[in-house]
Amino acid sequence: MAPWSVIRILLVLSVVVAGLLAWAVQSGRVDVPAHWNPWAPLNVAEPPNWLTGYKLQRTAADPALCSEALAASTLKHTAIPDNATGDGCGWAAAARVDDARFAPAFTLTCSAALSLAMWERHALQPAAQAHFSQPVARIEHFGSYACRNVRGAGGEGERRSQHASANAFDVAGFRLGNGRRISLVNDWEGEAAEVAFLREVRDGACRFFKGTLGPDYNAAHRDHFHLDQGPYRICR
Repeated sequence: MAPWSVIRILLVLSVVVAGLLAWAVQSGRVDVPAHWNPWAPLNVAEPPNWLTGYKLQRTAADPALCSEALAASTLKHTAIPDNATGDGCGWAAAARVDDARFAPAFTLTCSAALSLAMWERHALQPAAQAHFSQPVARIEHFGSYACRNVRGAGGEGERRSQHASANAFDVAGFRLGNGRRISLVNDWEGEAAEVAFLREVRDGACRFFKGTLGPDYNAAHRDHFHLDQGPYRICR
């Protein structure tokens, strides 16, 4: 038998075996821990692994699944009705986040709120403990929903911002448990501990959001992190 025929047979067998295994796991015939089961619901409390990105994408595409995962998190929120205001603005499958850690309250899509909960728990708080031995008591922000276009160094562009669909959130700074304040505008190029903390927080956001923009991107973001669940993947 020719070598290429053997390779073809092996590839077909691999696909068949993989398909049977996936069917067995998905149908419950093979017991796999939820943490390692790609079809198990996303659990914000569980440590992230290589399946987390897939689970976030799958959850984002299913409003009911997203609502269930967000309800099981510690992020305080209330589901709100869809609101299409026209002209490319409004929101769908969104929640009103009224958590004291993020005061004042704001509206955010379920998908972005779920990423926010993941980032706060698995990136922000560990970074604060590592660099300052303190938790983050409050995340200071510039809000989420705004019916406007993308803003760049040259002003507003022609394309709608992710803020126009409540799919983005702007973080300005952090208040630690001991009262210490760290802001992007003052500390991005500040002392070593603040610099390392803010960059670790930015890099952590890139794990859970599709779009993460900060001071390294352009002057329009010199004072905040823009975090969104839009269609484009970027980490700057």
